[in-house]
Amino acid sequence: MPRRIIKMRVEDVAIQAANRTTEAGAVTGFVGWLASVNWIGWAGVLIALGGLLANLYYQRRRDKRERAEHEARMRAIEQRCER
Repeated sequence: MPRRIIKMRVEDVAIQAANRTTEAGAVTGFVGWLASVNWIGWAGVLIALGGLLANLYYQRRRDKRERAEHEARMRAIEQRCER
């Protein structure tokens, strides 16, 4: 059976990595809170914030790219309608 090859863009991989980083930070913060170890809790919060910021950055790039693609498609459709 042939293998299915999944093509992913670098930005998609980065978004997934940012999501996993945010989740890891949240878990680390929760474990630190349960264990009453302050530095673990703060480390978890910082990791979660880093993941969130990375996620926001790549999501904005993705939205900008999709908006440009949409506008290009709409221009192409309008040009076909004018003919």
